[in-house]
Amino acid sequence: MLVKLRGVSKAYGGTIAVHPLDLDIAAGDFLAILGPSGCGKTTLLRMLGGFAAPSSGTIEIAGRDVTRDGPEKRPTNMVFQGYGLFPHMNVRQNIAYGLKLGRVAASEIDRRVSEMLRLVRLDDFGNRAVHELSGGQQQRVALARALIMQPQVLLLDEPLGALDLKLRKEMQGELRRIHRSLGGTFVFVTHDQEEALGLANRIAVMEAGRIVQQGEPRAIYREPATSFVSTFIGDANLLKGERRNGTVALACGGMLASPGRDGPVNVVIRPEALQLGETPRISGIMTDLVYLGAYTKLLVELDDKTEIAVHVPDGAVDPLPSPGARVAIAWQDRDVRCIDAA
Repeated sequence: MLVKLRGVSKAYGGTIAVHPLDLDIAAGDFLAILGPSGCGKTTLLRMLGGFAAPSSGTIEIAGRDVTRDGPEKRPTNMVFQGYGLFPHMNVRQNIAYGLKLGRVAASEIDRRVSEMLRLVRLDDFGNRAVHELSGGQQQRVALARALIMQPQVLLLDEPLGALDLKLRKEMQGELRRIHRSLGGTFVFVTHDQEEALGLANRIAVMEAGRIVQQGEPRAIYREPATSFVSTFIGDANLLKGERRNGTVALACGGMLASPGRDGPVNVVIRPEALQLGETPRISGIMTDLVYLGAYTKLLVELDDKTEIAVHVPDGAVDPLPSPGARVAIAWQDRDVRCIDAA
């Protein structure tokens, strides 16, 4: 493993921002640290970069203990949410700044800056002032300035948070392309589940200062370890139930097989895994529908007053039921996840 965190925590006075945790990051990973505001993800990233000292534990990068090293002594570089570009410098000067501090030869600086400009597709913008650039272009300059230092680990703090939706989509594609081109190790913090799913090959989900699940995006989406993960990663319906002898009785009516210990469970079913009609498991009253292009979102109130969403692919059911109609809902057993309730 390129990066190893063991028992790393951070406390500010009596407040614990990050509880003791272990985390491994392999060379070449594009890891997303995902969670809501205040969960400790940015604090964890800052400890990785040396901008915050851990209260306990060790951080190892490339076989070297860097726990007490500052940012300048670590093989990392960070791109901050606000970009941190120097307004009095043009694009080339911003990108070259770190190399000039390191007293690299002028010819080498010129060569590497030109390489970076090509990588981030700003070949013709080297002499532009920073204020003349769009938000997406400024983000690319910030990336180039970090990458030109050839860090073993690139850290990105909410890198696309300041961009509008269209620019975020474009920059997601750029980040994927740059990561593939360099083959480096990227670690980024985000609260945007779609961004994490679309960019990362691994995701670490944080809740209240703890990593509650980590793994490949598909596995986390399809097999959430907790009710929090199921609702934070994508849309999910949570149905309450009681397991007895391998069978779950749902509070809204209906039964399903589920091995495990007896007791209360939360049954997780994604809206796209539900179908209307065909061998119904439960039923309810449709209260609303919203057309969203590729699918229509139906809101259904079940007999126990739980509201769930059903995503019907465009054209799959014609005509769709009207609000007020009772609808029968089905699913495949493979699409259900039962999580023991706390």
